[in-house]
Amino acid sequence: MQFEFDVENGFIRDKLTGERCIILTKSRIEEICTRLSEIFQTGSKIIIFEAGKAACKRFVEESGNIANIDKHQFLKTIGQRFTEAGLGKIDITELNIEQADVKFRILNNFFAELGCNKTLYCSCLEGFVAGIYRATSA
Repeated sequence: MQFEFDVENGFIRDKLTGERCIILTKSRIEEICTRLSEIFQTGSKIIIFEAGKAACKRFVEESGNIANIDKHQFLKTIGQRFTEAGLGKIDITELNIEQADVKFRILNNFFAELGCNKTLYCSCLEGFVAGIYRATSA
């Protein structure tokens, strides 16, 4: 993701999608996640899972038809988008497209650093991975 600041209108825009963006600090995300947990309790995990899956779906849509053409390039592109969003660096350690088997690690994982309910960040990543699996198995 590359951003530009529109001085005239006073907002940040994603150069790829043209979408308006905001910057949220880690502490603000922690507050949001903590509040979600307080209000929705175990249901917050489902909300965060679905948010992760929806985020991946957007990344897939922004990547064009690449998932159907070249799954290796697709995974590389999705990993790059994840990294550019500031969420961490995805390092694919093993990949077998034919068997839908992939092992990866996330370096400097933003979600793992959050000080709120630790199971929430896992739910977000699980949703993101579910989105990747859906895109590569379609």
